[in-house]
Amino acid sequence: MGLRGRLFRKYAVVLAGLVSVALIANGLLDIWFSYREQRALLVRIQAEQAATAAARISHFVTEIEGQMGWTTQMAWNPGDIQQRRLEALRLLRQVPAITELSLLDASGREQLKVSRLAMDVVRSGIDRSGEPAFAAALVRKVFHGPVYFRVQSEPYDHGARGRPPRRRCEHRRGQS
Repeated sequence: MGLRGRLFRKYAVVLAGLVSVALIANGLLDIWFSYREQRALLVRIQAEQAATAAARISHFVTEIEGQMGWTTQMAWNPGDIQQRRLEALRLLRQVPAITELSLLDASGREQLKVSRLAMDVVRSGIDRSGEPAFAAALVRKVFHGPVYFRVQSEPYDHGARGRPPRRRCEHRRGQS
């Protein structure tokens, strides 16, 4: 029985070792697959959150563009600078996200600058026709520059909006 007992113990140790190795391998594979599933789930959640944030930002910017739209409807008239200044101040009051507004004439010269952070400037005449914002706003009617930060605060965007083209209205009499 001595030989049989030792042989049994050897087989039992080998069998216990194989079962242990199989269980450890199974546990490691389970951990690996669980890690990959969690990682894929996190990527999916982050992608959804990024898409939601992008949609909210896009909606926010579109609302600002809409609010700015009424300031660019009228043709530039040098005589109504005070009226334009009042409209710009009203826009700054209605849309807190706008911190500065510059109105340029058709040649790209600054006629009015109203700001929350600096003094208002009337008829500075600064030539901004060479700036990308002016050129892009003439072509595409809307320009968005890169996002930047002022003094480590919230993000700012340099945007421009051109005056929409005039529409021709035809009135026909006698038709309802």
